[in-house]
Amino acid sequence: MDEQREHGDGPQDQGGFLARLAHAPGFRRFFPKWFRRFGRLFVPHEAYMRQLWRLNDPYADAEEVSTCPARVDVRLGILTEITHSHKNYIGACRDLGVPYRLLDISAPDWVRVIRESDCAGFLVHPPSHLTIWKQMFDERLKVMVGDLGKTIYPSYNELWLYESKRRMAYWLEANDVPHPRTRVFYDLEEALESCRTVDLPIVVKSDLGSGASGVRIFRDRSPLRRFVARCFRTGIVRRDGDPRDRQWGSVLLQEYVPDAREWRVIRLGDSFFAHQKLKMGDFHSGSGLVEWCDPPRRLLDFARETTDKGGFTSMNLDTFETPDGRYFVSELQSVFGSYLPYQMRVNDTPGRYLYDASRREWVFERGEFNKNGSCNLRVETLLRMLGKRLSP
Repeated sequence: MDEQREHGDGPQDQGGFLARLAHAPGFRRFFPKWFRRFGRLFVPHEAYMRQLWRLNDPYADAEEVSTCPARVDVRLGILTEITHSHKNYIGACRDLGVPYRLLDISAPDWVRVIRESDCAGFLVHPPSHLTIWKQMFDERLKVMVGDLGKTIYPSYNELWLYESKRRMAYWLEANDVPHPRTRVFYDLEEALESCRTVDLPIVVKSDLGSGASGVRIFRDRSPLRRFVARCFRTGIVRRDGDPRDRQWGSVLLQEYVPDAREWRVIRLGDSFFAHQKLKMGDFHSGSGLVEWCDPPRRLLDFARETTDKGGFTSMNLDTFETPDGRYFVSELQSVFGSYLPYQMRVNDTPGRYLYDASRREWVFERGEFNKNGSCNLRVETLLRMLGKRLSP
């Protein structure tokens, strides 16, 4: 998050006014989405979104250094982030009684800020709205871990895969994790040649984009070839993205898996959660439709084995289940949307699964473990990594 407040006249003030107007229930009720999108053409996209993110952050004016009663003798750094996704870490630290300090690594003197902080570890949720913002976090987190010797959570290896379908495809193939066959092209002619012979339907993805944004399914070759050519020439803008942020120069073609059920399986520390994602149109992702049920133990085993391969303890696996019972990872995200205080309900009871290695079985524990966007568990996991425990 950029902690600076918007001051002065001009586009930033217009963005603040328009953001407040768009946020008003009456405005949303009486003006359709296409009308609101048209209105955004008259104000810089970034200014509009910055104001909207701030309005949706209950901790937008939080103190830089926490003052809540402490239950542990260590301070954590929370890396502020432009889209305010770090707000969940603030809520989690306050709930748990963990001292924190807000730190802005988007500033030019960010190395000094990190060096002089009194933080034992750092909580991170990189931005993904703009490519340049994500690139900035990728670069600076690498220096934090590799050169400054800092501990971040989720780990750098987990965050390296975040919101990059190319990196995810490389990791899945290199680690022999079952996934839909995926090919990444950096040459237009090679991509077009594949379009002539590839089995249809085919899934085409941009590198950046979540919730089915930047994902298309093609059942005819002519529109497929036109779209692939556009990916290399003028580029594409993902849904609701900044019109300046075009992705171009590569394309990802992925095997279409028919008649598959999709599961969301989440690992946070030693806790596992799963629920079924229901389909709307062509997509499960982004539908917002969920079926709460007791997940198959084979699915939990698959998720545990996959995350163990990467040493991942903060990971969401969107997983296809084929009619013949095979599992394929379609998406890996180290941070993800989590709005309810639970991410699994078994017999209408919220809870989590823990793996008992001594008995080689999964044990269900009742409770709501996903408060503050599931960040309570992330904070607790980072504390364990640092050898710290919360006092009663």
